Amino acid sequence: MSVNLIDKLRKSFTEKSYQDISEYVGINTQSAKNGINALVPAVLACILGNNTLTSATQPIWWNALKEEYPYTDNEYINTSNLDKPSFLIKGREVLSGMFRTNHDELVKSISSVAGIQKEKAAGLIEVGVPLIIGYLNNWVKTKGWKFKDLIANLIDSKPTIVKELPIGISATHFGINGVKDVTNVIDKTTKDFSETIKTEIPTNPKAVKRNKNSLMWIIGLIVIALLAWYFLANRACVRNIEDEVIVPEIDGSITEVSFHVESMDGTFYANQTEHDYIIK
Repeated sequence: MSVNLIDKLRKSFTEKSYQDISEYVGINTQSAKNGINALVPAVLACILGNNTLTSATQPIWWNALKEEYPYTDNEYINTSNLDKPSFLIKGREVLSGMFRTNHDELVKSISSVAGIQKEKAAGLIEVGVPLIIGYLNNWVKTKGWKFKDLIANLIDSKPTIVKELPIGISATHFGINGVKDVTNVIDKTTKDFSETIKTEIPTNPKAVKRNKNSLMWIIGLIVIALLAWYFLANRACVRNIEDEVIVPEIDGSITEVSFHVESMDGTFYANQTEHDYIIK
């Protein structure tokens, strides 16, 4: 007969556990309790979704909390490790390994169930998931189970787990919807994750065309700017030459002129304008 792990894990949290968690996250005790109760089946569904009865491979993150949540046969959750920075650091590794493809959906779900903001829901998940995994790891050792025994129990309990998932999270999120022996769950999860990455790359032909048009506009503007600079530079040179012609120096630069007239300031200018003159 399979063990109801949902019930077992929920009962492992005491009133003190909920109080410690609520104080750490900054929410009321009832919200912490509602959020944790919703997290339990999501954690079990995630473990089941990444393993099968015929290929029950223990994930790397399963023993990540070995030092931060040491082995004990205590039947209640140990929240004293919330004061250890290393516990949350290792906990994030566990969280990343478990919910890397559906973390946002889980946050929205816990936020709705617990009646708290998404930021608080994310904090509750960051604390609650490592506590559940740490306790479950110890409980499996106490029972003398191997990891494949845990998977076998979860497969037997799959209908209950799916039924208990919180609103906004379904069996589809973990790849266990309608799969009796869960034979291809690992391949499906990997495919879903790769598809998530692909959606970040613009493959729409219209988007590519818009990018090309934008590039052509930029090149055109650069060419116009260079032509304008060239034109203005030449105009400046012409103005400099004209300025020298208007006021010639007194070094005999004016030729073929009948006579020069000296002005009050000592400069000379040609009195007759019909003759040509050359600037040296």
